Order: sequence, then structure tokens, then C-alpha cells
Amino acid sequence: MSGGQGLTPVGSPNRRVQRRSLAPAHSPGLESPPFPRISSKPITTSDSSRALGSSFVERVYRNTDGASEVQQLLAESSPAKPLSEADIGRVPPPPPPRASSVAAAKGPTSAIPASVLDIPSQRLYALSVVGLLAAWKIYETIGLSLESGQTSLYLFIKWCILDFALLYAGWRLHIPKLRITTAMLYGLLAGSVFLNLNMFLFSSSVLVLALKPVGLGVASSCLRSIKSVPLVGPWLVGDSELLIDTFQLDDEHILGRHTIHILPHSLAHMNPTGKTMCIDSREAGQRTWYSRLVPGSSHRFQERQLTIPMLINGTRPASIMYAHTSFETGVRQVRAVKNINGLRMETVASYPALGNWVLATYYLPVVEEGAYVIHSVRDSRGLEFRTVAEAQATVVVGCPTAHLSWRKQDENSTFAVGSDGHASICQRVGSSSGDGALGLIDVVVEGFAPMDVSVVRLVNGHREAMELDGIGAKETENDGDENQWARFQRRTSAYTLSDAVLQAGEYVYRLESVRDAANHTVALSDTTSGASAIMARMVVHARPRVAWASGLPASSSLWLSDDRQRASHHALGLQLTGQAPWTVDYTIDTGAQVLHESRTFTTATAAALDARQAGVYSLVGVRDSYCAGTPADMGRVTVERAVRPTANVSSTAIMARECGGEIGAHITLEFTGRPPFVVSYRERNLRNAQGRAATRVVRTHQHRHVLALTPSETGTYELEFFRVEDDNFPSGQPMFEVVRQVVHAQPSATIYATRMPPAVCRGDSVKVPVKLSGEAPWQLTYAVAHADHHATFNITDIGDERHSIAVGPLDDPGEHTVDLVRVTDARGCARELAGNSATVCVRASGPRAAFGCDSNGVRLREGGDARIPISLSAAAEFPVELAYRRLDDDTVFHATIRHASSLSVPAHGAGQYVLVSARDMCPGSVDTVPCAVHVEPRPRAWFATDSLLKSEDSWYLPSTCEAASAETVAGLLPLGLSGAGPWRVEYFVDYWADDTAQSDSVPDRSTLRSALVLDPAVLPIEGRAPGRYRYRLSTVSDERYTRPQPIAKPGDVVAVEHTVTRSPAAVLRAYSKDGKPLVGNGGLFNRRSRSQSVTHCLAPGQLAPTSGESAAWARARDHLPEFRIEFSPGHPPFDAWVEVLPASGKTEVVEVLAIPGHSHPVVLPDHVASRIGRYHLRLLRTRDALGCEHRYDSSAGDLVGGGIDIEYIEAPTVRPASSSPASRPDRSVCVGDILAFDLRGLGPWSIDYLYNNARRSTTATKRLFRRIADVPGNFTLSRVCHRNAANDCCSEFDDLSYAVNDIPRIRVGRGVDVHQDILEGDLVHIPLYLTGRPPFTFTWQRRALASESNAKSKVLESHTVKDLDAYEYTITTSSEGTFEVTFVQDHYCQYPKA
Repeated sequence: MSGGQGLTPVGSPNRRVQRRSLAPAHSPGLESPPFPRISSKPITTSDSSRALGSSFVERVYRNTDGASEVQQLLAESSPAKPLSEADIGRVPPPPPPRASSVAAAKGPTSAIPASVLDIPSQRLYALSVVGLLAAWKIYETIGLSLESGQTSLYLFIKWCILDFALLYAGWRLHIPKLRITTAMLYGLLAGSVFLNLNMFLFSSSVLVLALKPVGLGVASSCLRSIKSVPLVGPWLVGDSELLIDTFQLDDEHILGRHTIHILPHSLAHMNPTGKTMCIDSREAGQRTWYSRLVPGSSHRFQERQLTIPMLINGTRPASIMYAHTSFETGVRQVRAVKNINGLRMETVASYPALGNWVLATYYLPVVEEGAYVIHSVRDSRGLEFRTVAEAQATVVVGCPTAHLSWRKQDENSTFAVGSDGHASICQRVGSSSGDGALGLIDVVVEGFAPMDVSVVRLVNGHREAMELDGIGAKETENDGDENQWARFQRRTSAYTLSDAVLQAGEYVYRLESVRDAANHTVALSDTTSGASAIMARMVVHARPRVAWASGLPASSSLWLSDDRQRASHHALGLQLTGQAPWTVDYTIDTGAQVLHESRTFTTATAAALDARQAGVYSLVGVRDSYCAGTPADMGRVTVERAVRPTANVSSTAIMARECGGEIGAHITLEFTGRPPFVVSYRERNLRNAQGRAATRVVRTHQHRHVLALTPSETGTYELEFFRVEDDNFPSGQPMFEVVRQVVHAQPSATIYATRMPPAVCRGDSVKVPVKLSGEAPWQLTYAVAHADHHATFNITDIGDERHSIAVGPLDDPGEHTVDLVRVTDARGCARELAGNSATVCVRASGPRAAFGCDSNGVRLREGGDARIPISLSAAAEFPVELAYRRLDDDTVFHATIRHASSLSVPAHGAGQYVLVSARDMCPGSVDTVPCAVHVEPRPRAWFATDSLLKSEDSWYLPSTCEAASAETVAGLLPLGLSGAGPWRVEYFVDYWADDTAQSDSVPDRSTLRSALVLDPAVLPIEGRAPGRYRYRLSTVSDERYTRPQPIAKPGDVVAVEHTVTRSPAAVLRAYSKDGKPLVGNGGLFNRRSRSQSVTHCLAPGQLAPTSGESAAWARARDHLPEFRIEFSPGHPPFDAWVEVLPASGKTEVVEVLAIPGHSHPVVLPDHVASRIGRYHLRLLRTRDALGCEHRYDSSAGDLVGGGIDIEYIEAPTVRPASSSPASRPDRSVCVGDILAFDLRGLGPWSIDYLYNNARRSTTATKRLFRRIADVPGNFTLSRVCHRNAANDCCSEFDDLSYAVNDIPRIRVGRGVDVHQDILEGDLVHIPLYLTGRPPFTFTWQRRALASESNAKSKVLESHTVKDLDAYEYTITTSSEGTFEVTFVQDHYCQYPKA
């Protein structure tokens, strides 16, 4: 289309434009833009025409230029008659839109184009399909429900598929007004599955139990309606069981009742107890419109609504008027109760003697406060009730209410109320001042003052109850008000709760109950008043605290140092409590001035002040996110600036007393700074020009320290002090101080004890190394001390400064101490030595060892390893070397024992072992008692030959018969065993199906088996499958040899053969007289469906019913099938036992002995099989000439073995059921009777009968055939046949004809309920009219007046009229009550039925 640019076609996403175009032309603000120009001359139209035309065009396209395009669009919108160019100028109002155009304008159209099928037709067809499927589902549901307790998986699956297909089609077609969204699709599918489950699978679900009676009732009504259609109705409905089960006689057989009421005087009394009531004005009359649609909501609304009890002693009132006086204005108004029947009523007492006279309480609903009194009460005849004289007015006040309200505080208060209604405040520091000193919360009460309120306060979980009494007492004083009811008005008062809030935490105030001056107590709850109205929550924030961290010095100072190893500033740790962030205020006293500073912290972890300036730091205050607080620690922290350390060095010579000369110097060090101090210096002996200077360090905590310098070598010593350190300057400060000193060293001697052995053996010598210093040669004096003796020795002319003293030999065990006593150098200078000694330990003996074997020695497996236990006595710190050998061999074995946990030596084969020697660092002794090592023999297993037979080259067991089960297998293989039990034996079972196969041939099956046995032991043999078996032992293991050991002992019997003979198998078969086999379906008795089924139908009259039955059976035997037993190849002659199992009766066994061949007939005795009915033949067991038997009873009890089901049937018979009206001798029944017949024979049955000369046929599957006599006329049952018999066996009857009579009717008066009020002594005539065949018998009763119209009351009198030949009867009475007929009977029938 030309000019398509800028066009918006119908159905585009621009739905806003489409909806706007459909608005009426006169709607304000919704007018469409002017009609576009289609020529050089503007279009002249009225406003309404322009609006309509513009809307019409805009509904199709917008921004269209060109007259030809507009004509084309208008032509498309009106297919019946295109508009010409001349018609465009006047654009008439559009015609009513058709369904297809409206659907196209509103949104997406159907998946089926409207040109193919218009939208209304689509909806019609769719709804038709839905209706047909719904009717089909209802039909199948009702049909299934008639079968009690039945379910159908097939119907469930079928209807789930059909429902899914229907919903999916509706979802895909998008038919307007029938569209199914995706969410609706899922919901409908879930609902469909739920309904199908309850309809077809859950026979006892709540839904089925609830809907089944309704469905049956509706279905039966529909069937009766269809059946009432002439001609086709009975043909369509047929003989439905639903009509029989749900048939009911109409209720028009007894019509009408007559009620007589004798009227006494009535009395009314409002509020007999005289108590004051209260009403909650918020709930009065608050009943939502939708609550009227909810079942039971009216009853619950009436229970909540306030009502005034009104005692009525008399008949039911027809009008009630009461007076209401307002508390506020004092105006008295008379009002009437609109719906008296809607009032709640409770019966206090009933008086049957007075008819329907009762003492009842009516509850008058109240919706507003005020004083109420009765104005008047009248009954339906206009008679006014009496009222109690001087009755007090019923006062209805407003129920008390209470709620909590926060009080407003000044601007400087920390009290605040959040958006959630909860308040917060800072913790108070005193009870007389602070935030909220005048109270924080008000308890506002409303009602009849004065009032009492119960309040519960929870402070951090601690509960405290408070009672507020007399609220609003002053406001109740009446200042001369003329309105006497004003004191009952609802008043509002407030009480302020004051709380010190000295404790931080959560404060919760909750109102429990409120009580007004009339003692009306209302328990306040969240549901009635709202949680925010009766409960207030306040959080009291603890004030923040700040203190110095525990690690800061309280009395000492912190130092600021310029050293690189010390910090130039300190972090003064803080301990903060409260809510982040915190602002800490502190001061710094530098001596010259006091600085005030503050710092903010977002977390309490690692909060600290950065101290970079020397001074005294003090905490002033702290603020957190809620409150301001004070310091918890008023201590101060001092920070000082450190000065660099210095050291002053001076020296004094040390003179020797004995030998003369200087032997050293005292170096005095004087420090400035902060201890501890460290001084570093270099020491050099100038006598040794090539010697290197030694760097030494002096550490002290004192400001003055004396260093004693006494070198051991002679020379001139120079000490150069080059660095000093203190605590504040650990990196040190350079210095330069030099001290020189001439030293004449004294002689000395030192023992190097680290080079001595820890212990020596008895009789050994030891060398003690000594280092000497001074001028050589030296003379050394030393002493050797023992516990028993002491000796001193001298050594002279020692020229080497390193010398060894020879001590020994040492014969005494124990500790020997070598002490250096004196040393003298070449100058004759002697020096006494003290505390210079060494200790030598002399061992008394070496280790002692012995074998730890018992009398049985040590046992080991063949080819395995064993260890011989050792008993050892030795020092733990020395390893012990052992030597041992076998007595029969000179080879010596060596072993080393290093730990006490490994006290054993390896054994090298079997034999007698003896210890040779034992030593550690010293030689020891051994015990020569030998230890025996034995090798355990391997386990053995073999077959015992006591019960075996031997052929030329093999052993075998005697042959056995095939066993039916493992329990019946006879024979075991005995085993011979040696070793340490229990034993595990593995053996192979080789099997050949052919018992004549050779032993060297490949077996058909070879199975490895394992058995855990004790001595004596046996192995089970196979016996269920016939054939040849060979048992071969493979491996054996015992307690000592857990790994399987091969069986390789020559001469042992390790293989045994065994033959299992096949048991005789047979089957039962049925043949016709001409020899053809009869093959049928699985029988009734055979659970595995392996038996044959034979059915024989006997025509009527073929069997004699009584004494001639045996003779008839003999005549029929020639036509009966023949039963034969057939054996598989075996060893004849055979014996067989056949069981005859009747469907009911005693089971008998038939023995068939000495069968010479493989096939033989089975002749059943006449007394067993000469009966009509079902029985089953099956084999019990068979036996051949070898004595092998085959049993056919399985362990599970299933009947197997080719059994045969036999059934002999005769022609069916029909007899009227004994409990049915059909059994009456006169063959006369009534409408509504169910004619029941007992069907005898093999079902199902085909039944033919006539009803009012209409012939009908039906099929019965149950033995009880029923039909309902629903209309008067004649019923005849003519013929019954077996449907599934081999030949249709039928019986015809001529004595089952019945006359169906109608039910009699009776009317009381005109056949309607009549209520008549009379005065005492008046007579009433009640006529009765009867319909039927005389004589009539009926029963009428007089009942007491019931409290409700449909309630049954007590029977006051009852009369039965018998043998009435007339069609009319009259009852004359002056008694009060309800007269009705309960029973009527004519010559044939009665109502109601017995």
C-alpha cells in the first residue's frame, strides 16, 4: 500500500491509541484530532460528526494522507458498501461493530481467521464441545459410582488426556472472551487432575462422599425425565440400576395437616437480671458486605454483637417496639424491631399443655449507647403482651478502652519517637532531673468514669505489674446538669506514667485490661486494639564511657625518641562503650599551655589517641551516636621527650697481694639517659702485635657501673669504648674513650669436662684434659675422691698449656671426683683453685640377657618369619649387642637392641637357639637356657571314604532321586581335616546334565563354592536338578594359615562323583471322545494359568433332579471328555495320585497304580464327579519303578502340575427371592415394589420379560435380578439363558406374571397445611378424602404444637380407622394440636411401605 510510512495497522502493539479511539465523542478531554484533509477544500462537519469520523478513522489508521487511501480504508471497514469520495465529507456515524471487527479492534484475534469462521460461531462450537465432554464425564462418573467401592485407572488416564487436549486447544486458539492464559492453563490442569483423582481413583474421598448423593439424585431425576418421553424414553434409559436404587414414591399420597392453637395471654420482660451492659462502638454494626456470603458468618456476627435479653412468656411475637434514651441529649425515641424472625432465641421452658406456648428469651441487638425499655409487644393477631410493672431501664454504656500515647518533650531532650512508633532516650544519671522528668507516656482511657487500668512494665525481661485506679474520677462530677443520664456518657481521661529510666535496656509498657465504673472489664489484646495501641516499646541507650586502655602506665611516663628503633609517637589506647561512632574530648598539658582536642572513632577496636607531643594527656568527655557520657578513668598519661645517652670512663689498677704487680684494672662507667645501658668496647693485647681486638659489651641497669678487668694473659691491654646505648636510643650514640693497663696475669688451670667419657668400665683408666694459663712451666696439685677413699697427687714441669691427667685404673664402682687443688707458675706464684672438678662414673658390670620363651617355644608358619623374645637387664642409654646360635650349627648370629620396645631377635629357621654373649660398652653375661623354634604344618582337607563307593579310578556316592526342594535333598559328603580349626574349604561342583557323560569331558557348569566348617564336617550335595555331579576340593585355610593353601597331599581323596536320577514327571490332559485334545483358558484354580478348562452344558431335562441324578450322569458320561495322565520318558511301571478339588465340598484323592506305559486314562468314581458344578483335577505326586517320586505341591502353595478345571452346568433357573414381593402366591404387587429373582446357573444371563405388553431384554451379571414396579400394569418374566456357555442353555417360564397395583391416596381437607387459632371450647371439623380400592384402613394422630414448623413434637393421641368402604371421613375436635394422617391402606397396597 502506498503511503504506508507512518501508519499504525490494527492489532499493532500501540494499544493506547486504539483504546483512546474507542472513547465516546462527547467525553471531555478525549476528543480525537481533527479529520485529516483529503483535498484542498477543508471538510465541513459538525463537532459530533467530526469526532465520530475521526474516531472511526483513527481506529483503523493514523496520520494518513490522500483521499484515495481514506476511501480504501473506509471500504475495508464497511465491506457491505464502500464509501464514495462525496460521502467522506459527511462521514456518518459508524454502524454497530460486528463481532469480528470489535475483536480485531480490541486486541489479538483468534487463531482461526474470522473470514473462515466468525467469532460468535467459534465461541458457540467451543462451548458445545465443553458441554458435551462435561456431560460425558458426568455420565461415566455416575456409572462408576453405582459400583460401590470401584475405581478405574483407565477412566482417570482417559479424562486427564481429554481435559489436557481441551485446555491446550483453548490456550492455542485464543478465542475472544474464552481466552486461556498460561497461568490459567496451569491452574485448570491442576484442578482437572484433582477432580479426576476424586472421581475415578478415590472411592472414599471427602469430595466423592459429598458429591455422590447429589450426583445420584440429579442423575436419577434426569433419567426419570428422559424415561417419561413417549416411545423413545424407555428405549433410551432402559433398565437402569440407578432408577431402582433411587426410586422413591411421590409425597402426594398423604397431603395436608390441620393445626389448632388455643391462645392464652402473653408476657414480656426486658433484661430480667437488671445488669448494666457495655457496647464497643467500634465493632457495633461493622459487618462487611462480603461476610454475608460466607456460610456461618451471620451466626458469628450475632455472637459478637451486644444483645439485650427479653423474656417472652407466651406465643411468638409479631412486633416489638422499644424506647431508647440518649445519654448525651436525653431525648427518648421509640423504635421497632424490623426482622423479629432474625432475632436469636433460646427456649427456657415449653408447656405442651398450652400448645406452642413457651418461655423463651429473645435477644434484642443494640448498636448504640443509651437507656432501653420495652414500649410494646404484639402477636400476629394484634394482641398486646403484658409487661412487668415498674421495670428498670436497661443501661448500655460504652465499653471501656485504653491506649498508650507518647508525650511531647522539649527540644533539648534526647527523647525521640521513630516511624515504627517505638521511642528511644538516653539513660538518666539522676531521678530528679534529665529528659522526661515530667513523664514520657500517657495512658489514655475512654468509657464510663472512673476507670481502672492494669499495666505491665517489662524492663529487660523483668516483669512488673501496676494498677492505676480512679482515672477520671474528678470529671464525673455533675454540675447541675438537667440530663439525669449524662453521668453515663463516655469520657476520655489520661494518666501520665513517670519512669526514672536509670537502667539502660528495653522498656516495654503493655495494657492488660481496663475496668469502668460499672465493673465492665475488657481484656486488651492485639487483635481487638492493635499491638501499637496497647503496647509501647522504649529503648534506653546507655551513656557512653571512655577510659585509658589497661596497658598504659599509670605512674610512669611514655617517651618520645628520635632513634630509628623507637617510635616518634605513641598510640594511647582507649576503652569505649556505647554505639559507634564516638567522639572523645581530651586535653594536653604541655606545661606552657593546655590544649583542648577531640577525635572521632567509628569502631571501638584499636581505638587510640595519637600522642606526638610531650605533655600530660587527660580525658574530658565522650559522645556516641545517641548520648553523651563522662570518662570512666580520670587518670592521666605523661609523655616525655627523651635525651641522648652519654658515658664517662675512668680506670684504677688492681694490685696482686701475693706475687706483687698489677693483675688488672677497675673501669668505672658513669651514664646519663634512661636505663638499661649498653656500652660496647674493643679489647686488644698490645703484647701480641698480630692478635685481633675482641669486641665486648657491658649491660647494666645502674647509672654507675664498675667493670673488673683481670685477663689471664700477661701484657699491655688497651680498651677502646666506641658506643653507648640506653632504652630510648637502642641504636646507640658514638663515643671515644681509651684506657691502657699493664697486666701481670696469675696462674690458673681449668678442666675440660666435655671431653671426658660419661662412664667407664671397672678396671679402666681415664684421662682428664686440663688447660693452664700463666708463665710456664707449671706445677699442678689435684685430688681423686671416692666414697671409700681420698688421694692427692702432684704433677711438675708441665710445659704445655694443654695437659691430660691420667687417673686409674679405677677398680671401685661408683662415682670418682677429680678436683684441681693448686697451680704454681715459673715465677713461683701459687694460686689456690676452687670449684674446678670433674666426675667419672665407673660401672660395676655389663648387661645380662636371656631368652623369654615358655616351655612350648616359638611357633612359626612354614616359609614365614619369627622372632625370639629376649629378657634383658641393661642401661637404657647404651645399645646392647647380642650373639646367639643354634645348637646343631656353629653359625653365630648377631643382633643389636637399641630400644626397650624391641626386645626380640629374629629366628633363622627351626631349631634350638642359645645365647653366646651380650655387651654394651662393657661386657655382660647371658643365660644359656635354649629356646625351641617350631614350624606349624599346613592345613589339610580330604573326603572321608566311609560312606563312598570306589570304582576303578574314582570315588562316588550312591545315586539319589531328584529332589523337589533343598530341604528334601538326601546325602552329605563327610570331610577329613587337619590343622587348627575352624577351616574354610573351597571346592568346585562340576555338573553334566547327561548322567552318562564321561568324567574327562567338559562339564556343562562348574561352580566354585566356599564353606566354613568345624571338625567333624560335611559338605551338602546337589539334588534338585538331575544329572551327574563331581565335587573337587580346591583350597583349605585355618586359623594359622589364613591364606588358602592348595590341597596337594598324595593319597588324599579330593574328588567324588554323584548321579541324581530324574524324577517321573507327568501331566493331565483332556480329550474329546474322538481323540482330539481339548485346550482351554487358564482355569479358576490354577494361579499360573497352566491348566485346561473344560465346560459342558447339560440341556434342561437331561439330568434327573433327585433320585435319578446318578442314572442321568451315566447317560451323560458318553458325551463327556476323557482325562488321561501322560508321563515323560522314565522307568515304568508308574504310580500316580490325582486330587479332585470341588469348588465346595470335601477333597478326595484318586490312586492310579501300576501304570505300565507312559499314557493311561484316569477314571473318576461316580460319587466324586457325578455332580453338577465346578471342580479341579491336579496331580499330587508320581513314582517310578526306581522309587523316585515327584511332588507337585510348591512351597508357596500354588497349584501346579498341569491341572484341569472342569465345570458341568445345567440350564439356568429362576426363583422369586424369598424377601421380595415377587414371592407372594397371589402374584400381586404394588407400585414401588422391587421384584427380585434368584438366578441359578452359570452367569452372565440373558433375561427376557414383558412390562405392560412391552417386550424387553437385558443382561444380568449378578445372581440377584431386580426390577422396579414404577407404574401400574402387568409384569411377566418369560425366559433366562446362559450368555457365555458353550451352547446357550435357556429356560422358559409361564408362572412369573404379576399384577402391579397403584398406591392409595388420602387428603386432609384441601391437601394443604392449615393453621387455625380458636378459643377454648370451639369445635373444628376436619374432612379426609381417600382414593383407591376399598376397604380402606388409615391412622390419624394429634401431635403437640411444635416450637418450629418443621419439628416433630410429641404424639398426644393416635386412632386407626379400619375397613372403611366410603371415600370420605370427618374428624370433629376442640383440642389443641396438629392433626395429620400417618398411614393409609387399601385392598392391595399401603403407604408408606412397611
